[in-house]
Order: sequence, then structure tokens, then C-alpha cells
Amino acid sequence: MERELTATEAEIKSLMKQLPLINRISDGNLRGLVIEVWVRLWRESPYGDISEVPNFTRELSSGDETLVRHTNAVVKMSETAAREFQEVYGVSLNYDNLLAGAILHDVDKLVLYGRQGDSVELTEFGRKVTHGEYGSLVAKQVGLPEQVVNIIASHSVVKRETLPASIEAVLVSCCDGAVFQSYRLMIGEELWQKS
Repeated sequence: MERELTATEAEIKSLMKQLPLINRISDGNLRGLVIEVWVRLWRESPYGDISEVPNFTRELSSGDETLVRHTNAVVKMSETAAREFQEVYGVSLNYDNLLAGAILHDVDKLVLYGRQGDSVELTEFGRKVTHGEYGSLVAKQVGLPEQVVNIIASHSVVKRETLPASIEAVLVSCCDGAVFQSYRLMIGEELWQKS
């Protein structure tokens, strides 16, 4: 059953400019649902331009990494890791679900993180939910497959209440952690460790 999508042409154009890897999702319906989740959370956020959305609170890093750059890196790495894993082990992976989950893994940061001067802090809403929880809820509401919902809910090694339920979910989670930790090292910070 197809759901009515609400994203405008202008919103889609802006989103596709920032996250062009959405076009790698071959299933047009799935691609539309991924866009819908991004647009819905963007509309709830204080950000006029998604390129302004921060990727970390100051608790996690002093860097000024953006959500868009981080997301694009995780998508590329996840796709590459999946292709290599598939070749080595001869398994068949669902690339559309992997791409959708990687593109959406941090989408709830649009509403969880807010800029306060030079700092990035959790919003009031962000203090009430676990990262991944709200993004996976909206994904489920718009009708994304359960495997994609699980990728979003289980990706974070910082705050995870749901375990990965597929190889695709494990790969996205590992690539997300690798990008996060590598970024910290790149800007001169130590590896992040759970307290």
C-alpha cells in the first residue's frame, strides 16, 4: 500500500542536493519513503537548511562535523563494506534496505540536537528520547520495512537499546562507529569510550 507523501518539490530538490546518495536506492517507493522521513523531521527541526545540522553534542566531540557530511560518509562506507562482505562470503544482501538505513541512521538528530551559541546541546525533546528511537518510530509510521527500522534503531554504539537484526544493520552500525571514532582522531581528540 502506497502512502501519500508530503514532501514538496523544493524540499526534495534541497535534500537531494545534500544527500545525493538517496538516488542509489533502486526501489522508487522506498526512495520516496526515505525522503519523506527526512522531510518530516526537517520540518519539525529549527533548521532552515539541513547543511546546518550538527552531528555531535559537545559531550561527544568538540568538532563541528555536520550531519550531512557524516551521513554521506556512513552511506559510502556501508555500501563498500556490504559489497566486500557479499563477495567474500557469497551471501546476498539487500542494498536498498542498507542504503535506506544508512541514509536515515541519524535523521533524528534534526530534532535531538540544537545549537546554542557556539555549543551543540540536546534539545528538550532530545533529553526525553534515546538517539535512534524517534527516527525509527517515524520510519515505521511512514511504512518503511522492518529491516530499515531496525538499522535506524540499532545503529548507535553510544546509546543503543535495540540490537542489530541483520547483516545490513551490523554493517551500518560498524561503519557509523568507524566514521565517528575516525573523525575524533582526525581532529586531535582521543577515541570516545563509554563512561
